[in-house]
Amino acid sequence: MEPSDRELLRRVGEGDRDALAPLMERHYRRLYRIVLSYVRDADEALDGVQETFVKAYCHAARWDGSADVGAWLTRIAVNESIDRYRRGRRRRASFEPLTGDAAGAAADTPEAGLSRREAREQLEDALGTLPAPQRAVFVLRHREEMTLDAIGKALRLPLGTVKSHLHRAMRRLRAQLGGDR
Repeated sequence: MEPSDRELLRRVGEGDRDALAPLMERHYRRLYRIVLSYVRDADEALDGVQETFVKAYCHAARWDGSADVGAWLTRIAVNESIDRYRRGRRRRASFEPLTGDAAGAAADTPEAGLSRREAREQLEDALGTLPAPQRAVFVLRHREEMTLDAIGKALRLPLGTVKSHLHRAMRRLRAQLGGDR
C-alpha cells in the first residue's frame, strides 16, 4: 500500500528527499493547471510549479499536520502564482491565450473556432483584471472544480468569504463580458 500524502509530507519534513517524488506525481498536474491559469505561459507555469514544490520541501517541517496536504500545496501554488502574475503583468507586452485546445473542433467551421478562441481570450483578459482573491476563488471553483469548502481550506478563508469572492468575481466578469453569458 502506498503511503498517504500526510505520511509523505511528514517524511519530507524529516529530510527524506525520496518522499517528495510521489507527492509531486500526485499533485503536479492540478498545481500546473492552477499556476497556468494565472500566468498564462506554459514555461512560466512549469517554473511556478517547480518553485511550489521547492517551497513545500523547504517548509515541510513547519507543516502542522492539521491541514490537508493537497490544500496546503494549493495554497503555496496560489501564492506563487499571484507573485508571478504580478511580476509578469508589469513586463508582459502581449497576451497568449490560456489554451489552444482544438479537441472536438475539427468538425466546426473556422469561424466557430475563431469565435471560441476570441471568447476564451476575452475571458482570460477579464480574469486578469480581477483582484487576486477573487481570481483565485474563481479559478479553483470553475477550472479545478473544487468545492467551496475545499477552496476555503486551501486559501484559509471562511466559507462566507469564499462565497462573497466568487459572487463578486462572477458579477465583475459578467459586467466586463457584456451581461449574462
